[in-house]
Amino acid sequence: MDIREPMETPSPASPSRFLIVTLGGRYLALDAESICGLLTFEEAGNDKDPMIHGIMYGAINLADRLSLPNDRGGANTRIVLLSKREMRGSVRVTTVEGLLELSLSQVLPLPMQFRGPERHWYQGMILFAKSIALVLNATWVLNEEGSG
Repeated sequence: MDIREPMETPSPASPSRFLIVTLGGRYLALDAESICGLLTFEEAGNDKDPMIHGIMYGAINLADRLSLPNDRGGANTRIVLLSKREMRGSVRVTTVEGLLELSLSQVLPLPMQFRGPERHWYQGMILFAKSIALVLNATWVLNEEGSG
């Protein structure tokens, strides 16, 4: 019988990793813990819902859900495969900027202007490239009823 160690709650000093992407002209950050892979259009094939190793990652139109301009696929467009608990999905992003490692204390809270349903969409902000990257809530992204 396997005995698991109790899960540790990350401290504000614990490093976290985020994949920084662009979509609709905005920087967004995805917690690296929820990322299963990155694909090009060619690797994803013509299927709307990529299937990798027998697991389907249903396509999520994140641009529509966030009311962002829907960028057309270009040479740098990637499909990000996401998983959280039992939920899986794939989102198309305009570019992948890279992986950023920082402490949780560097994830800033959302400003008070975020008062409505968008408080469920984002978990905070990260200073990035003289701008900010909004940290997406992977559970909201993958939740099919997550439009509100």
